[in-house]
Amino acid sequence: MILLSNLKMNIISSGSKGNSTIIWDDEDAIVIDFGISAKRFNERVQEIDAHFGNLSIIVTHEHGDHASGLPVASRRIRGDIYLREKTRNAMKFDRSYSMGDDLCIGNFYIKAIPVSHDAVDPVGYIIENRGRKIASFSDLGFFPMEYADEIIGSDILAIEANHDSEMLRTGPYSEQLKRRISSNYGHMSNEQAALAIEQLSDKDTSIVLIHLSDENNTPEIAYNHVRDHLVNRDIKFRRIECARQVYGSSVFEV
Repeated sequence: MILLSNLKMNIISSGSKGNSTIIWDDEDAIVIDFGISAKRFNERVQEIDAHFGNLSIIVTHEHGDHASGLPVASRRIRGDIYLREKTRNAMKFDRSYSMGDDLCIGNFYIKAIPVSHDAVDPVGYIIENRGRKIASFSDLGFFPMEYADEIIGSDILAIEANHDSEMLRTGPYSEQLKRRISSNYGHMSNEQAALAIEQLSDKDTSIVLIHLSDENNTPEIAYNHVRDHLVNRDIKFRRIECARQVYGSSVFEV
Protein backbone atom coordinates (compact mmCIF):
# COMPACT_ATOMS: atom_id res chain seq x y z
CA MET A 1 0.00 0.00 0.00
CA ILE A 2 1.30 3.44 -0.97
CA LEU A 3 1.05 6.01 1.81
CA LEU A 4 0.27 9.46 0.45
CA SER A 5 1.96 12.45 2.01
CA ASN A 6 -0.31 15.07 3.48
CA LEU A 7 -1.72 17.55 0.97
CA LYS A 8 -2.75 20.84 2.51
CA MET A 9 -4.01 24.22 1.33
CA ASN A 10 -4.33 27.61 2.97
CA ILE A 11 -5.58 30.82 1.42
CA ILE A 12 -3.31 33.40 2.99
CA SER A 13 -5.17 36.43 1.69
CA SER A 14 -8.08 36.95 -0.68
CA GLY A 15 -9.53 40.19 -1.95
CA SER A 16 -8.76 43.38 -3.83
CA LYS A 17 -5.95 44.30 -1.42
CA GLY A 18 -3.90 41.17 -2.11
CA ASN A 19 -4.18 37.49 -2.96
CA SER A 20 -2.04 34.45 -2.24
CA THR A 21 -2.71 30.74 -1.71
CA ILE A 22 -0.29 28.02 -0.68
CA ILE A 23 -0.71 24.30 -1.42
CA TRP A 24 1.88 21.86 -0.10
CA ASP A 25 2.82 18.27 0.53
CA ASP A 26 5.83 16.96 2.44
CA GLU A 27 8.17 17.77 -0.44
CA ASP A 28 6.98 20.81 -2.38
CA ALA A 29 4.84 23.92 -2.07
CA ILE A 30 2.91 25.63 -4.85
CA VAL A 31 1.94 29.26 -4.29
CA ILE A 32 -0.84 30.69 -6.45
CA ASP A 33 -0.32 34.45 -6.79
CA PHE A 34 1.82 36.75 -4.69
CA GLY A 35 -0.10 40.00 -4.20
CA ILE A 36 1.11 40.31 -0.61
CA SER A 37 4.41 41.15 1.07
CA ALA A 38 7.12 38.55 1.56
CA LYS A 39 6.99 39.36 5.28
CA ARG A 40 3.31 38.53 5.48
CA PHE A 41 3.82 35.35 3.49
CA ASN A 42 6.59 34.14 5.79
CA GLU A 43 4.57 35.01 8.87
CA ARG A 44 1.60 32.97 7.65
CA VAL A 45 3.76 29.99 6.75
CA GLN A 46 5.03 29.99 10.33
CA GLU A 47 1.53 30.46 11.77
CA ILE A 48 0.14 27.43 9.95
CA ASP A 49 3.31 25.42 10.61
CA ALA A 50 3.76 24.53 6.95
CA HIS A 51 6.75 22.30 6.26
CA PHE A 52 7.96 21.56 2.75
CA GLY A 53 11.11 21.44 0.65
CA ASN A 54 10.99 23.32 -2.62
CA LEU A 55 8.70 26.28 -3.27
CA SER A 56 7.33 27.45 -6.62
CA ILE A 57 5.10 30.43 -7.41
CA ILE A 58 2.56 30.45 -10.23
CA VAL A 59 0.55 33.54 -11.14
CA THR A 60 -2.97 33.91 -12.55
CA HIS A 61 -2.48 37.36 -14.13
CA GLU A 62 -0.52 40.58 -13.86
CA HIS A 63 -2.84 42.78 -11.76
CA GLY A 64 -1.20 44.17 -8.64
CA ASP A 65 -3.40 42.40 -6.12
CA HIS A 66 -2.12 39.11 -7.56
CA ALA A 67 1.46 39.91 -8.50
CA SER A 68 2.75 43.02 -6.71
CA GLY A 69 4.84 41.04 -4.22
CA LEU A 70 6.83 39.15 -6.85
CA PRO A 71 9.86 41.51 -7.11
CA VAL A 72 10.61 41.28 -3.39
CA ALA A 73 9.66 37.60 -3.21
CA SER A 74 12.15 36.82 -5.97
CA ARG A 75 14.91 38.22 -3.76
CA ARG A 76 13.83 37.11 -0.29
CA ILE A 77 12.08 33.79 -0.84
CA ARG A 78 13.97 30.89 -2.36
CA GLY A 79 11.85 29.42 -5.10
CA ASP A 80 11.07 29.42 -8.79
CA ILE A 81 8.50 31.79 -10.29
CA TYR A 82 6.43 30.77 -13.31
CA LEU A 83 4.47 33.24 -15.41
CA ARG A 84 2.48 32.86 -18.59
CA GLU A 85 4.55 34.30 -21.45
CA LYS A 86 2.21 37.22 -22.13
CA THR A 87 1.99 37.97 -18.42
CA ARG A 88 5.76 37.84 -18.13
CA ASN A 89 6.10 40.31 -20.99
CA ALA A 90 3.42 42.63 -19.61
CA MET A 91 5.15 42.74 -16.24
CA LYS A 92 8.66 42.89 -17.74
CA PHE A 93 9.64 40.44 -15.04
CA ASP A 94 12.76 38.57 -16.09
CA ARG A 95 13.35 36.71 -12.84
CA SER A 96 10.84 34.04 -13.83
CA TYR A 97 10.25 31.08 -16.09
CA SER A 98 7.69 30.96 -18.87
CA MET A 99 4.77 28.61 -18.19
CA GLY A 100 2.69 26.91 -20.86
CA ASP A 101 -0.63 25.12 -20.45
CA ASP A 102 0.69 22.61 -17.93
CA LEU A 103 3.56 22.13 -15.54
CA CYS A 104 4.91 19.30 -13.39
CA ILE A 105 6.62 20.09 -10.10
CA GLY A 106 7.41 17.17 -7.81
CA ASN A 107 4.16 15.31 -7.17
CA PHE A 108 2.13 18.23 -8.54
CA TYR A 109 0.58 18.40 -11.99
CA ILE A 110 -0.66 21.92 -12.72
CA LYS A 111 -2.98 22.80 -15.58
CA ALA A 112 -3.69 26.40 -16.57
CA ILE A 113 -7.28 27.09 -17.65
CA PRO A 114 -7.97 30.28 -19.65
CA VAL A 115 -10.58 32.59 -18.13
CA SER A 116 -12.26 35.82 -19.16
CA HIS A 117 -10.86 38.88 -17.36
CA ASP A 118 -9.37 42.23 -18.35
CA ALA A 119 -5.77 41.02 -18.27
CA VAL A 120 -3.40 39.89 -21.05
CA ASP A 121 -3.63 36.13 -20.41
CA PRO A 122 -5.60 35.34 -17.24
CA VAL A 123 -5.94 31.76 -16.04
CA GLY A 124 -7.34 29.61 -13.28
CA TYR A 125 -5.58 26.46 -12.14
CA ILE A 126 -6.37 22.79 -11.65
CA ILE A 127 -3.74 21.23 -9.42
CA GLU A 128 -3.49 17.46 -8.99
CA ASN A 129 -1.34 15.52 -6.58
CA ARG A 130 -1.46 11.70 -6.70
CA GLY A 131 -5.20 11.38 -7.20
CA ARG A 132 -6.17 14.47 -5.23
CA LYS A 133 -7.40 17.62 -6.96
CA ILE A 134 -7.68 21.31 -6.12
CA ALA A 135 -9.26 23.86 -8.49
CA SER A 136 -8.77 27.59 -8.02
CA PHE A 137 -10.59 30.24 -10.08
CA SER A 138 -10.49 33.93 -9.21
CA ASP A 139 -10.95 37.12 -11.27
CA LEU A 140 -13.19 36.01 -14.10
CA GLY A 141 -16.33 37.42 -15.63
CA PHE A 142 -17.96 34.03 -16.12
CA PHE A 143 -17.00 30.44 -15.38
CA PRO A 144 -15.40 28.35 -18.18
CA MET A 145 -17.87 25.47 -18.02
CA GLU A 146 -16.30 23.82 -21.06
CA TYR A 147 -13.70 22.55 -18.56
CA ALA A 148 -16.30 21.24 -16.10
CA ASP A 149 -15.43 17.59 -16.70
CA GLU A 150 -11.85 18.26 -15.60
CA ILE A 151 -12.93 20.16 -12.48
CA ILE A 152 -15.76 17.93 -11.22
CA GLY A 153 -14.64 15.80 -8.33
CA SER A 154 -12.21 18.37 -6.92
CA ASP A 155 -11.41 17.84 -3.26
CA ILE A 156 -11.25 21.62 -2.90
CA LEU A 157 -12.94 24.15 -5.18
CA ALA A 158 -11.86 27.76 -4.60
CA ILE A 159 -14.10 29.99 -6.67
CA GLU A 160 -14.71 33.71 -6.91
CA ALA A 161 -17.88 35.14 -5.37
CA ASN A 162 -16.91 38.77 -5.71
CA HIS A 163 -20.13 40.71 -5.34
CA ASP A 164 -23.80 40.72 -4.50
CA SER A 165 -25.48 42.04 -7.63
CA GLU A 166 -27.89 44.30 -5.77
CA MET A 167 -25.18 45.73 -3.52
CA LEU A 168 -23.09 46.49 -6.59
CA ARG A 169 -26.04 48.08 -8.42
CA THR A 170 -26.95 50.41 -5.54
CA GLY A 171 -23.43 50.94 -4.19
CA PRO A 172 -21.05 53.92 -4.36
CA TYR A 173 -18.95 52.83 -7.34
CA SER A 174 -19.05 54.84 -10.56
CA GLU A 175 -21.25 53.50 -13.33
CA GLN A 176 -18.17 52.77 -15.42
CA LEU A 177 -16.64 50.65 -12.63
CA LYS A 178 -19.94 48.88 -12.02
CA ARG A 179 -20.11 47.95 -15.70
CA ARG A 180 -16.53 46.70 -15.64
CA ILE A 181 -17.10 44.50 -12.59
CA SER A 182 -20.34 42.99 -13.88
CA SER A 183 -19.08 42.49 -17.44
CA ASN A 184 -17.82 39.25 -18.97
CA TYR A 185 -14.30 40.54 -18.33
CA GLY A 186 -14.88 41.51 -14.71
CA HIS A 187 -15.73 39.50 -11.62
CA MET A 188 -18.23 36.77 -10.79
CA SER A 189 -21.22 37.47 -8.57
CA ASN A 190 -22.54 35.27 -5.77
CA GLU A 191 -25.23 34.03 -8.13
CA GLN A 192 -22.74 33.13 -10.84
CA ALA A 193 -20.59 31.30 -8.31
CA ALA A 194 -23.58 29.33 -7.02
CA LEU A 195 -24.64 28.32 -10.54
CA ALA A 196 -21.13 27.13 -11.36
CA ILE A 197 -20.71 25.22 -8.10
CA GLU A 198 -24.05 23.50 -8.75
CA GLN A 199 -22.44 21.87 -11.79
CA LEU A 200 -19.07 21.15 -10.22
CA SER A 201 -19.54 19.99 -6.62
CA ASP A 202 -19.94 16.51 -5.21
CA LYS A 203 -20.24 15.12 -1.68
CA ASP A 204 -16.49 15.26 -1.08
CA THR A 205 -15.93 18.82 -2.35
CA SER A 206 -14.90 21.54 0.10
CA ILE A 207 -15.90 24.92 -1.31
CA VAL A 208 -14.05 28.16 -0.60
CA LEU A 209 -15.54 31.44 -1.81
CA ILE A 210 -12.73 33.82 -2.69
CA HIS A 211 -12.04 37.42 -3.75
CA LEU A 212 -15.08 38.83 -1.91
CA SER A 213 -15.51 42.56 -2.35
CA ASP A 214 -15.33 44.65 0.82
CA GLU A 215 -17.76 47.19 -0.65
CA ASN A 216 -20.21 45.03 -2.60
CA ASN A 217 -20.43 41.82 -0.60
CA THR A 218 -20.12 40.34 2.86
CA PRO A 219 -19.03 36.86 3.92
CA GLU A 220 -22.49 36.25 5.39
CA ILE A 221 -24.33 37.24 2.20
CA ALA A 222 -21.99 35.21 -0.04
CA TYR A 223 -22.10 32.14 2.21
CA ASN A 224 -25.87 32.17 2.63
CA HIS A 225 -26.54 32.76 -1.07
CA VAL A 226 -24.34 29.90 -2.23
CA ARG A 227 -25.28 27.49 0.55
CA ASP A 228 -29.02 28.07 0.15
CA HIS A 229 -28.76 27.65 -3.62
CA LEU A 230 -27.03 24.29 -3.25
CA VAL A 231 -29.14 22.97 -0.39
CA ASN A 232 -32.42 23.91 -2.12
CA ARG A 233 -31.32 21.88 -5.15
CA ASP A 234 -29.96 18.97 -3.12
CA ILE A 235 -26.43 19.55 -4.42
CA LYS A 236 -23.91 17.67 -2.30
CA PHE A 237 -20.78 19.22 -0.82
CA ARG A 238 -18.52 18.66 2.17
CA ARG A 239 -18.31 22.22 3.53
CA ILE A 240 -18.35 25.88 2.52
CA GLU A 241 -16.41 28.80 3.89
CA CYS A 242 -15.44 32.31 2.79
CA ALA A 243 -11.80 33.35 2.55
CA ARG A 244 -11.09 36.78 4.02
CA GLN A 245 -8.76 39.59 3.09
CA VAL A 246 -6.95 39.70 6.42
CA TYR A 247 -7.57 36.28 7.96
CA GLY A 248 -7.49 34.13 4.84
CA SER A 249 -9.02 30.68 5.23
CA SER A 250 -8.79 27.56 7.32
CA VAL A 251 -6.08 25.04 6.57
CA PHE A 252 -7.60 22.32 4.38
CA GLU A 253 -6.16 18.81 4.28
CA VAL A 254 -7.01 16.15 1.68
